[in-house]
Amino acid sequence: MQAFCTIITADYFPRALTLYKSIARYDEQVEFHVLVADNKPVHEISNQYPRIKLIPVSSLSNYSLVGDLYKKYAHISLDFFRWSLKPVFISYLLENGVDRVLYLDGDMFFVNDYHFLFEELDNASVILTPHWKSNDPLIDSASFFALFRSGIFTAGFIGANRQAIPAMKWWAEACHFLMGEHPALGIHDDQRYLDIFPVYFEGTKVIRHQGCTIGAWHYELCKRELVNGEVMINGKYPVIFIHFEEMLVSQILKGHDPLLLPYLNQYQKEFEESGFVLKDYIKNIDTYASATSFHRLKWKIRLRTRVKQFFFKLAKSI
Repeated sequence: MQAFCTIITADYFPRALTLYKSIARYDEQVEFHVLVADNKPVHEISNQYPRIKLIPVSSLSNYSLVGDLYKKYAHISLDFFRWSLKPVFISYLLENGVDRVLYLDGDMFFVNDYHFLFEELDNASVILTPHWKSNDPLIDSASFFALFRSGIFTAGFIGANRQAIPAMKWWAEACHFLMGEHPALGIHDDQRYLDIFPVYFEGTKVIRHQGCTIGAWHYELCKRELVNGEVMINGKYPVIFIHFEEMLVSQILKGHDPLLLPYLNQYQKEFEESGFVLKDYIKNIDTYASATSFHRLKWKIRLRTRVKQFFFKLAKSI
Protein backbone atom coordinates (compact mmCIF):
# COMPACT_ATOMS: atom_id res chain seq x y z
CA MET A 1 0.00 0.00 0.00
CA GLN A 2 1.17 3.54 -0.73
CA ALA A 3 0.10 6.57 1.25
CA PHE A 4 0.74 10.20 2.08
CA CYS A 5 1.31 11.59 5.54
CA THR A 6 1.78 14.84 7.41
CA ILE A 7 2.07 16.07 11.00
CA ILE A 8 -0.01 18.97 12.32
CA THR A 9 -1.42 20.60 15.40
CA ALA A 10 -5.23 20.40 15.44
CA ASP A 11 -5.73 24.04 14.46
CA TYR A 12 -3.76 23.40 11.26
CA PHE A 13 -6.24 20.82 9.94
CA PRO A 14 -7.75 23.13 7.26
CA ARG A 15 -4.31 23.38 5.65
CA ALA A 16 -3.91 19.59 5.76
CA LEU A 17 -7.40 19.14 4.33
CA THR A 18 -6.55 21.38 1.38
CA LEU A 19 -3.40 19.34 0.76
CA TYR A 20 -5.48 16.16 0.86
CA LYS A 21 -8.00 17.54 -1.64
CA SER A 22 -5.15 18.27 -4.06
CA ILE A 23 -3.87 14.70 -3.57
CA ALA A 24 -7.31 13.14 -4.07
CA ARG A 25 -7.70 14.97 -7.38
CA TYR A 26 -5.21 12.49 -8.87
CA ASP A 27 -6.13 9.40 -6.81
CA GLU A 28 -9.38 9.19 -4.85
CA GLN A 29 -8.35 5.93 -3.19
CA VAL A 30 -5.02 6.99 -1.68
CA GLU A 31 -4.86 7.26 2.10
CA PHE A 32 -3.66 10.36 3.93
CA HIS A 33 -2.34 9.74 7.45
CA VAL A 34 -2.35 12.80 9.70
CA LEU A 35 -0.54 12.75 13.03
CA VAL A 36 -2.02 15.32 15.44
CA ALA A 37 0.91 16.38 17.61
CA ASP A 38 -1.07 18.24 20.30
CA ASN A 39 -3.76 15.53 20.77
CA LYS A 40 -6.55 18.08 20.40
CA PRO A 41 -9.73 17.30 18.41
CA VAL A 42 -9.73 18.49 14.80
CA HIS A 43 -12.64 20.11 12.99
CA GLU A 44 -15.66 17.85 12.55
CA ILE A 45 -15.45 18.24 8.77
CA SER A 46 -12.78 15.54 8.90
CA ASN A 47 -15.60 12.98 9.28
CA GLN A 48 -16.55 13.64 5.64
CA TYR A 49 -13.24 12.24 4.38
CA PRO A 50 -12.83 8.53 5.18
CA ARG A 51 -9.44 8.38 3.43
CA ILE A 52 -8.01 10.84 5.96
CA LYS A 53 -6.70 8.77 8.87
CA LEU A 54 -6.34 10.96 11.96
CA ILE A 55 -3.84 9.63 14.51
CA PRO A 56 -3.47 11.41 17.87
CA VAL A 57 0.13 11.31 19.03
CA SER A 58 -1.05 9.71 22.28
CA SER A 59 -1.79 6.53 20.32
CA LEU A 60 1.95 6.33 19.52
CA SER A 61 3.03 6.97 23.11
CA ASN A 62 4.53 3.49 23.45
CA TYR A 63 6.27 3.65 20.09
CA SER A 64 10.05 4.17 20.03
CA LEU A 65 11.25 7.65 21.11
CA VAL A 66 7.83 9.37 21.11
CA GLY A 67 7.72 9.77 24.89
CA ASP A 68 11.35 10.84 25.05
CA LEU A 69 10.88 13.41 22.30
CA TYR A 70 7.83 14.82 24.06
CA LYS A 71 9.68 15.18 27.35
CA LYS A 72 12.67 16.81 25.69
CA TYR A 73 10.99 19.25 23.29
CA ALA A 74 7.26 19.81 23.88
CA HIS A 75 7.80 22.22 26.78
CA ILE A 76 10.40 24.17 24.74
CA SER A 77 8.67 24.30 21.36
CA LEU A 78 5.80 22.27 19.98
CA ASP A 79 7.38 22.83 16.56
CA PHE A 80 10.55 21.05 17.73
CA PHE A 81 8.42 18.15 18.95
CA ARG A 82 6.41 18.04 15.72
CA TRP A 83 9.48 18.20 13.44
CA SER A 84 11.28 15.52 15.43
CA LEU A 85 8.30 13.21 14.91
CA LYS A 86 8.70 13.06 11.11
CA PRO A 87 11.08 10.07 10.96
CA VAL A 88 9.24 8.40 13.85
CA PHE A 89 5.87 8.68 12.11
CA ILE A 90 7.29 7.52 8.78
CA SER A 91 8.83 4.49 10.51
CA TYR A 92 5.56 3.77 12.30
CA LEU A 93 3.60 3.75 9.04
CA LEU A 94 6.16 1.58 7.24
CA GLU A 95 6.09 -0.91 10.12
CA ASN A 96 2.28 -0.98 10.17
CA GLY A 97 1.11 -1.84 6.66
CA VAL A 98 2.32 1.00 4.43
CA ASP A 99 4.85 -0.03 1.76
CA ARG A 100 5.68 3.40 0.36
CA VAL A 101 4.97 6.78 1.93
CA LEU A 102 5.39 10.40 0.93
CA TYR A 103 5.64 12.89 3.78
CA LEU A 104 4.74 16.54 3.06
CA ASP A 105 4.39 19.61 5.23
CA GLY A 106 0.74 20.52 5.65
CA ASP A 107 0.93 23.75 3.65
CA MET A 108 1.87 22.07 0.38
CA PHE A 109 -0.44 21.69 -2.61
CA PHE A 110 -0.37 19.49 -5.72
CA VAL A 111 -1.19 20.95 -9.12
CA ASN A 112 -0.03 18.00 -11.28
CA ASP A 113 0.14 14.23 -11.07
CA TYR A 114 2.57 12.87 -8.48
CA HIS A 115 2.55 9.12 -9.16
CA PHE A 116 6.07 9.19 -10.60
CA LEU A 117 7.32 9.97 -7.06
CA PHE A 118 5.90 6.70 -5.75
CA GLU A 119 7.44 4.93 -8.76
CA GLU A 120 10.85 6.29 -7.75
CA LEU A 121 10.47 4.27 -4.54
CA ASP A 122 10.49 1.06 -6.58
CA ASN A 123 14.26 1.40 -6.88
CA ALA A 124 15.19 3.86 -4.12
CA SER A 125 14.58 3.53 -0.40
CA VAL A 126 14.59 7.29 0.27
CA ILE A 127 13.86 10.21 -2.07
CA LEU A 128 14.80 13.82 -1.32
CA THR A 129 14.32 17.13 -3.11
CA PRO A 130 17.00 19.88 -3.08
CA HIS A 131 16.37 23.46 -2.07
CA TRP A 132 17.97 24.50 -5.40
CA LYS A 133 19.58 27.57 -3.85
CA SER A 134 22.42 29.23 -5.74
CA ASN A 135 25.76 27.42 -5.50
CA ASP A 136 27.73 30.38 -6.87
CA PRO A 137 28.96 32.75 -4.12
CA LEU A 138 29.93 35.41 -6.67
CA ILE A 139 26.38 35.65 -7.99
CA ASP A 140 24.29 35.24 -4.83
CA SER A 141 26.34 34.89 -1.65
CA ALA A 142 23.27 34.91 0.65
CA SER A 143 21.74 31.92 -1.13
CA PHE A 144 25.13 30.21 -1.27
CA PHE A 145 25.67 30.53 2.48
CA ALA A 146 22.10 29.33 3.13
CA LEU A 147 23.04 25.97 1.59
CA PHE A 148 25.44 25.46 4.49
CA ARG A 149 23.24 27.09 7.11
CA SER A 150 19.86 25.43 6.42
CA GLY A 151 20.88 22.50 4.26
CA ILE A 152 20.92 21.13 0.73
CA PHE A 153 17.61 19.26 1.01
CA THR A 154 14.20 20.37 2.20
CA ALA A 155 12.70 18.48 5.12
CA GLY A 156 9.23 19.54 3.97
CA PHE A 157 9.15 16.53 1.63
CA ILE A 158 10.60 13.05 1.90
CA GLY A 159 9.65 9.72 0.39
CA ALA A 160 10.48 6.33 1.88
CA ASN A 161 9.81 2.62 1.52
CA ARG A 162 10.34 -0.20 4.03
CA GLN A 163 14.05 -0.44 3.20
CA ALA A 164 14.34 3.10 4.58
CA ILE A 165 13.42 2.14 8.14
CA PRO A 166 17.09 2.07 9.33
CA ALA A 167 17.60 5.57 7.85
CA MET A 168 14.44 6.82 9.55
CA LYS A 169 15.52 5.32 12.86
CA TRP A 170 18.89 7.07 12.57
CA TRP A 171 17.23 10.38 11.70
CA ALA A 172 14.89 10.06 14.68
CA GLU A 173 17.82 9.41 17.01
CA ALA A 174 19.66 12.43 15.56
CA CYS A 175 16.60 14.64 16.14
CA HIS A 176 16.41 13.32 19.69
CA PHE A 177 20.08 14.18 20.19
CA LEU A 178 19.69 17.82 19.09
CA MET A 179 16.94 19.97 17.61
CA GLY A 180 16.81 23.70 16.94
CA GLU A 181 18.99 26.40 15.39
CA HIS A 182 22.64 25.71 16.19
CA PRO A 183 24.60 27.20 13.26
CA ALA A 184 27.95 26.86 15.01
CA LEU A 185 27.32 23.11 15.22
CA GLY A 186 25.91 22.83 11.70
CA ILE A 187 22.39 21.98 12.94
CA HIS A 188 19.18 23.43 11.50
CA ASP A 189 16.22 21.76 13.23
CA ASP A 190 15.58 18.33 11.63
CA GLN A 191 16.79 19.41 8.19
CA ARG A 192 20.60 19.44 8.09
CA TYR A 193 20.66 15.76 9.03
CA LEU A 194 19.33 14.95 5.56
CA ASP A 195 22.55 16.23 3.95
CA ILE A 196 24.39 13.04 4.84
CA PHE A 197 21.71 10.63 3.55
CA PRO A 198 23.19 10.15 0.04
CA VAL A 199 26.51 9.10 1.60
CA TYR A 200 25.48 7.01 4.60
CA PHE A 201 22.25 5.45 3.25
CA GLU A 202 22.94 3.85 -0.10
CA GLY A 203 19.34 3.71 -1.32
CA THR A 204 18.90 7.49 -1.23
CA LYS A 205 17.96 9.19 -4.49
CA VAL A 206 17.87 12.92 -5.21
CA ILE A 207 14.81 13.97 -7.21
CA ARG A 208 16.07 16.46 -9.76
CA HIS A 209 12.64 17.34 -11.13
CA GLN A 210 12.62 21.06 -10.34
CA GLY A 211 8.83 21.24 -10.37
CA CYS A 212 8.79 19.57 -6.94
CA THR A 213 8.67 21.58 -3.70
CA ILE A 214 8.29 24.95 -5.42
CA GLY A 215 9.10 27.65 -2.86
CA ALA A 216 10.26 31.23 -2.43
CA TRP A 217 13.87 30.30 -1.72
CA HIS A 218 14.89 29.18 -5.23
CA TYR A 219 13.35 31.88 -7.42
CA GLU A 220 16.71 32.73 -8.99
CA LEU A 221 17.71 29.17 -9.86
CA CYS A 222 14.27 27.79 -10.75
CA LYS A 223 12.84 30.35 -13.15
CA ARG A 224 9.11 30.29 -13.77
CA GLU A 225 8.40 30.48 -17.51
CA LEU A 226 5.23 30.27 -19.57
CA VAL A 227 5.59 27.62 -22.31
CA ASN A 228 2.60 27.03 -24.57
CA GLY A 229 0.30 28.31 -21.86
CA GLU A 230 1.76 26.12 -19.10
CA VAL A 231 4.00 27.28 -16.27
CA MET A 232 7.33 25.48 -16.53
CA ILE A 233 10.42 25.65 -14.35
CA ASN A 234 13.45 26.62 -16.43
CA GLY A 235 11.36 25.87 -19.51
CA LYS A 236 11.57 22.13 -18.81
CA TYR A 237 9.73 20.98 -15.68
CA PRO A 238 5.97 21.32 -15.05
CA VAL A 239 4.98 22.43 -11.58
CA ILE A 240 4.09 19.35 -9.49
CA PHE A 241 3.59 20.71 -5.96
CA ILE A 242 4.03 24.06 -4.26
CA HIS A 243 4.95 24.99 -0.68
CA PHE A 244 2.50 27.78 0.17
CA GLU A 245 4.31 29.04 3.26
CA GLU A 246 4.06 32.71 4.17
CA MET A 247 7.17 33.87 2.34
CA LEU A 248 5.97 32.49 -1.00
CA VAL A 249 2.41 33.74 -0.51
CA SER A 250 3.79 37.20 0.23
CA GLN A 251 6.03 37.07 -2.83
CA ILE A 252 3.14 36.08 -5.10
CA LEU A 253 0.67 38.66 -3.78
CA LYS A 254 3.22 41.46 -4.06
CA GLY A 255 3.52 40.66 -7.76
CA HIS A 256 7.06 39.27 -7.54
CA ASP A 257 6.13 35.74 -8.62
CA PRO A 258 3.13 36.38 -10.91
CA LEU A 259 3.10 33.05 -12.77
CA LEU A 260 2.26 31.27 -9.51
CA LEU A 261 -0.75 33.50 -8.81
CA PRO A 262 -3.28 31.20 -10.58
CA TYR A 263 -2.08 28.33 -8.39
CA LEU A 264 -2.46 30.43 -5.24
CA ASN A 265 -5.98 31.37 -6.36
CA GLN A 266 -6.73 27.68 -6.86
CA TYR A 267 -5.34 26.91 -3.41
CA GLN A 268 -7.45 29.63 -1.80
CA LYS A 269 -10.57 28.40 -3.62
CA GLU A 270 -10.03 24.81 -2.42
CA PHE A 271 -9.33 26.10 1.10
CA GLU A 272 -12.41 28.29 1.33
CA GLU A 273 -14.77 25.76 -0.32
CA SER A 274 -14.28 23.72 2.85
CA GLY A 275 -15.69 26.63 4.88
CA PHE A 276 -12.46 28.16 6.12
CA VAL A 277 -10.91 31.59 5.46
CA LEU A 278 -7.30 31.54 4.28
CA LYS A 279 -6.39 34.84 5.94
CA ASP A 280 -7.17 33.24 9.31
CA TYR A 281 -4.28 30.84 8.70
CA ILE A 282 -1.72 33.07 6.96
CA LYS A 283 -0.71 36.04 9.06
CA ASN A 284 -0.96 39.50 7.49
CA ILE A 285 -2.21 38.15 4.16
CA ASP A 286 -4.34 41.30 3.71
CA THR A 287 -1.22 43.49 3.78
CA TYR A 288 0.78 41.50 1.25
CA ALA A 289 -0.66 43.19 -1.82
CA SER A 290 0.93 46.55 -0.93
CA ALA A 291 4.70 46.24 -0.85
CA THR A 292 6.63 48.23 1.74
CA SER A 293 9.72 50.19 0.77
CA PHE A 294 11.80 47.44 2.41
CA HIS A 295 10.25 44.73 0.22
CA ARG A 296 10.63 46.87 -2.91
CA LEU A 297 14.33 47.31 -2.09
CA LYS A 298 14.67 43.58 -1.39
CA TRP A 299 13.14 42.76 -4.76
CA LYS A 300 15.45 45.19 -6.55
CA ILE A 301 18.36 43.32 -4.99
CA ARG A 302 16.96 40.05 -6.32
CA LEU A 303 16.65 41.58 -9.78
CA ARG A 304 20.27 42.73 -9.55
CA THR A 305 21.19 39.15 -8.72
CA ARG A 306 19.52 38.08 -11.95
CA VAL A 307 21.54 40.70 -13.86
CA LYS A 308 24.76 39.48 -12.21
CA GLN A 309 23.89 35.92 -13.20
CA PHE A 310 23.47 37.02 -16.82
CA PHE A 311 26.80 38.82 -16.99
CA PHE A 312 28.70 36.02 -15.26
CA LYS A 313 27.29 33.49 -17.70
CA LEU A 314 28.15 35.80 -20.56
CA ALA A 315 31.72 36.21 -19.28
CA LYS A 316 32.15 32.47 -18.93
CA SER A 317 31.01 31.91 -22.52
CA ILE A 318 33.53 34.33 -23.97
